[in-house]
Amino acid sequence: MLIRLYLEIQRLGLDWQVRPSGTDVRTSVKKSRLPDLIVMTEEQRQSIQGKSAVLELPPLLTIEVVSAESVKRDYERKPLEYAAFSIPEYWIVDPLEAKVTVCLLDAGRYNQTVFTGNQQIYSPTFPELALTAQQVLTA
Repeated sequence: MLIRLYLEIQRLGLDWQVRPSGTDVRTSVKKSRLPDLIVMTEEQRQSIQGKSAVLELPPLLTIEVVSAESVKRDYERKPLEYAAFSIPEYWIVDPLEAKVTVCLLDAGRYNQTVFTGNQQIYSPTFPELALTAQQVLTA
């Protein structure tokens, strides 16, 4: 997944960066989350360079991979926090249920679309990315 997003960013010539877990995202004054994957702008990357890796601005895309311990957190708590922080796109990759849920921010709430099997995922952040739910789940 990381490599596919990286290659798409390179293909489009964007100054974005895709990062695996290791960069916190501020979700409130006293709270931050550590997503499994984020896509951020160059400006955001520079804002944390040489500092603690906590983004104070919402990344373009946040991806969480569900585990048995994180189901409630990934489906209930994080969408509320990420929406409040104005993250425009949030993917919930769920290998337990074999689905990818793409959450798109609209008026402060997420509209969710579920993709399974060979359904091609639609992402406004990466509108030309040809990626199916199965490809994401096996990445």
